[in-house]
Amino acid sequence: MRAAGFTLVELITTMIVVGIIAAVAIPQLVDRTNFDSRAFYDQAQATVRYAQKIAIAQRRSPPTAPIYVVVTATQIRVCYDAACASPVSDVGGVIQTPAAPNGVTLAPASTFSFDGSGAPSAGQVISVNSSGVGDVNRTFTVEATTGYVHP
Repeated sequence: MRAAGFTLVELITTMIVVGIIAAVAIPQLVDRTNFDSRAFYDQAQATVRYAQKIAIAQRRSPPTAPIYVVVTATQIRVCYDAACASPVSDVGGVIQTPAAPNGVTLAPASTFSFDGSGAPSAGQVISVNSSGVGDVNRTFTVEATTGYVHP
């Protein structure tokens, strides 16, 4: 009668496969930059869309009172003025200024506005750049005529 079990070759092969998977998976799980980068990308798009919606809802029209979006290397701000002395807050009182996590930057630094019809002062292509291992840089566009925000 033959005993059931694994051969030495099967055990070594299994250990090698597990080792390779661990070498690839552990750095992805330990470094949160990739996850944070994607989350910030989604939040940045949502913030720009929110600025457009506020401009439409409040019927903000230039030159008196458009809604401004100020993009710096580390954050996006939604404000009632170009200098961002009066930031916009949501219904709960939270000011709309998402900051980029470590290892993530925005480019180019710019300021644009939305009028009461939702049209931007200029079209934009905003890049969210990540230094995470294996992560990709992402961009989203604000269309010049309609203000449509899309990847």
